[in-house]
Parts: sequence; structure tokens; C-alpha cells
Amino acid sequence: MKKLSLVALSVASLAGMLAVPSQVHAGADGSNGDILGIVGSDTTYYVMNALTDAHNLSSRYNPNGDKAVNIPPLVSANTSVEAGESCSATATTSLTNSTCLATAWLKAARLAWPGGAVLPADSGCTTQYVFGGIGTEDTNQDGKIVAADDIEYTTVTSLPSSAYDVRLGVVPPNGSGDGRSAISTSGIKGVPYNSASNNFACLDIARSSSYSADTTKYEYWAFALDAIGWTYFPTNTNAAVSNGLVTTDLNKIYQCATSSVDVNADGDYFDTGDKKIGYPEIRYWNQLTANSNVSVEPAKIAAYRIQAGSGTGKDVATIFMGRTDGVDSEVLKNCDGYNGVDKDNNVNTSFTFPIVQEHDCRNVSEADKPNAICWYGYSRWVLQARALETDKRNGAIFGKYGTSPTDMKRPSFSTINDSQTRYMATRWIYNVIPLNSTSVTSGVGADVPRSGDARRFVGVSVQPDDANTTPAECADGSEVAVTADPAATPPVLAQSAADCNFDGDKVDTGVAVGAVPGFICGDPTARRIIASFGFKPISSGITDAGSSSYGTSNCRRNKTGF
Repeated sequence: MKKLSLVALSVASLAGMLAVPSQVHAGADGSNGDILGIVGSDTTYYVMNALTDAHNLSSRYNPNGDKAVNIPPLVSANTSVEAGESCSATATTSLTNSTCLATAWLKAARLAWPGGAVLPADSGCTTQYVFGGIGTEDTNQDGKIVAADDIEYTTVTSLPSSAYDVRLGVVPPNGSGDGRSAISTSGIKGVPYNSASNNFACLDIARSSSYSADTTKYEYWAFALDAIGWTYFPTNTNAAVSNGLVTTDLNKIYQCATSSVDVNADGDYFDTGDKKIGYPEIRYWNQLTANSNVSVEPAKIAAYRIQAGSGTGKDVATIFMGRTDGVDSEVLKNCDGYNGVDKDNNVNTSFTFPIVQEHDCRNVSEADKPNAICWYGYSRWVLQARALETDKRNGAIFGKYGTSPTDMKRPSFSTINDSQTRYMATRWIYNVIPLNSTSVTSGVGADVPRSGDARRFVGVSVQPDDANTTPAECADGSEVAVTADPAATPPVLAQSAADCNFDGDKVDTGVAVGAVPGFICGDPTARRIIASFGFKPISSGITDAGSSSYGTSNCRRNKTGF
């Protein structure tokens, strides 16, 4: 925890020393001291910590003293939750325990994260969420918290004001998918946050490393490039490791076979081209070598996967595994024992891929290391290599990857870009704000009351235009009201006062006309912070290819993947 504080302090100090552009690029909605809740992705937690501190301390970008609060994806859990997660460390080896999630790895993963976190209540969100510790109970000990079966939080019954409530022991959203669900009306882990009745005011921004094309519920703001890579360990001397892996190799390593094939008809499934129903199509390293034919079972590939609900996990699944998502129903499709289905006519055996928390290979056992595959995001690799985050790499090394042998690369700051010759597992990184999906116009959800606050931090704002006046309020570069004078030559048209540069007042003149980038999308300090945390900042360009209203910025609105 001390290390995190030092990182935040150093970046905040940097923000104070660097120049701020003369054009004010953000402000507030007029109410003072709003709490902006941020949840979701593990990938961008640390960089958003630094960006949040710099934004909060900026009188130019945050004149009304709003407080963005960045909630970690993992915090300490109580004994009931941890006991449920470890319901059986061998649950996945027997069909009789198929309902247990066997997520005991989370206990070790939490050690590298804060002990707890608080999202304070405010006038818009009258619930205060206390993440971690007592208050939650995994009643049926199945490794998951759901409202129908468990105690997802405990409400404090005695408070100074009856207008507010406090919920104890909340399990935070862990990953991009969890974060997006939390800012929508879906809630996550049994806990509702936003709804039409509270004006979507409890959570305002989701950290996300993946894109989900639902513009009725979300608005995506890509602010950087990152990349994912497969990793191996120094004790792995298999030839395929030094050669690198292509997409088809990884597809077969992470897809369970739907039929058995014994290419040589020699009674085993160890050779190149062999596969056994219910188990990965490539199960052994030697099967990646042409014409391999062995009579003794070789070492199996220990292929780890990333936790469900993670954007990185989804990207690994779609880029490398040939699956549509990183959830069990996709990753474990056709695997022996999944959902209690016996594929190999042996009820005492089954197959699953062991799990790691994203950007954390500490759960890879020493016994597995000589044959393991783990996964890492490049930005977090850099952060851990610089000792700005606990080193969770466990000795892992990036392997070469390409869609074919001709474009093999390792991720690096130079190979991560948006060109045709990029490292092929490059991806966009986003902040996501909620939209009101119950109020949809032309397929796009309506803004919620705090959309403006969120955009002025992580997006781009379009200058106000009162439909009842012509011309638009900001078209003349002045914020002050204009009284109509039809007798003047030429006639003067009425204009309402408007905060055209989003600095919290309506008195400025000489304001630039056009879209106004928020802190992350327009400030050079933000770009320096983004780069210092291992991400590739986006160059200035057209913000939204589908709308000129958003002008140019260092972000991209609703940018889909490559």
C-alpha cells in the first residue's frame, strides 16, 4: 500500500510541474464535490489511479472539487468468501463437484492489492459502499456471490442521517466485463449500483480493456494502446517455444476436441495430429513439431487461462483461442466434465484449464513451469519491471506470436501501434461511461445526469446548443447571454449564457469553437502519465469517424477492436 501511495504522489507532483494548456478543457456540472466512482479492469487500475489524482488536484480541469474514486478489482475477503472459493481445490477433476468454481487462487492474488476500499455516498448516490472484509457470506460455499443464494452485503442500520445507507463487505467488480455490468443496470456479484431511479449516479466510469458493441448502454473512450502476449518460463526448453506460436497453434492448445483421432493407429494420443475427445487438440509440446511420433507419454502443456469477467481474458480468448469470450461456457466448451458432461466415458476424470488473475503468473506452480503458458499485458509487464507494482511475473518471458510465421513478434513499445505491421495482439484500452438504455434515440442511449462530469475527465464534450436559440450559444466564442435586438442592423439574435469551455462559469470570451477534450483526451500531462505506465498514448486525430461534432483529440469514441 505504501508503494501505491508513492506512485500516486510522484505522478501528482509531476502533474503540478508540467505545463497546462491555456484552453481550459474540462470542468464540472455545477454541483460541488460529486463522487465519481470508477471500477472494472485490472489492466488499467494503476494508470487510472495516477490520472485520477492528477485530475482531482487540477483546479483548471476540476474547478468544483469533484472527487473521482478508483476502486481496485481485488480487496481482502472474509473467511466465508475465501472458504467458498476454495470449496475444493480438486473440484474440476471430478464430475461430482462440477458446481464448485474452485477459485482458491484468488486468495493469493488479493495479497498484492489494498486491504479494502470505500466509495463514499453523495447527494446523487445515497449508498456508501465498503469493499472487502466482513458483511458478505458465501452461504452455499460454491465460490461465487449471487443475490439469490448468498449475503452479498450487510447494511448498517444505525446512521446519523436516514437519507443514506452503508453496505459492508461488498466484493468489487473484478475485470472489464464486471465493470461494465456494474455501471449498467445489471449490477455484479449480487450487488446493484446504478439504476434509472438513482440516475446512474453511484458508478460513473468503468475501466475496460475490451469492447462490447452496445451503444444503448455504454459510450467507449479509447485512450491508449496496449498488447497481450503469451509467456513461458526459463526452464521450458521445448523447440516450439523458441520458434514462437501462431494463432492456429494456440487455438488447438485452448480448444477441446470433439472427437478422438489416432493418426498412426498406435494406440496412443501423443503424436502430431493425435487428439482425444474432451481434451485439448494439442495437449503436448511435441505435437507442435511436424511428424512427432513417441511411444511414451510426454509432458503435457500446462495452459493457464485468465479469470472470467476480465477484458484481458476476453481478448485472450478472441485473439488467441478462437473463442468469442473468456467465460467458462466458451473456454471450456467440449471439455471433459464441463457442466457434468462425461466426454471420455470415465466419470473419474475431467479436464479444465487452470486459472490465474490477469497480469499475475504467481499461481503457476513450480512443477508446471517447464511446460506452462501464462498471459500478460505489456503495460503491466513494464510497470512491474520498473518496480512500480509488485512483481507478479514469476519469471515469465514473452514468447513470439503472429497470425502466421511471417509476422512473428514480441510486444514492445515500438511494435505496439495501429499500423498493418503492428504486433498482432495489440488492443485499444478504454474508459466507459454509462448511458440510459431505457431512453434510446436512433439506437444510442441517452446521457445520464453525470455523463458530462465523466466525459470532462475521460472523454470529449460537445459544446452546448440550446435548441430554442439561433445561433448556437458558443458559435461566436462568447459564453455571455445576448439579448435579441431585431431593430439593430444587422438584427441581433438572442443567445443564452453557456459554459462553452466547461470551466464552471459562463463569463468567458474568446473561447475556441468546437468540441472540448477532457483531461485524459486533451492534456499533455495525461499523455505523459499514460506513457510512463507502459501504455502507448494515442496520437491526435479524428475523435469519432461517424461524427464531426467531436473534433480531434487524443481519444477515440466508440472505437472497435482491430
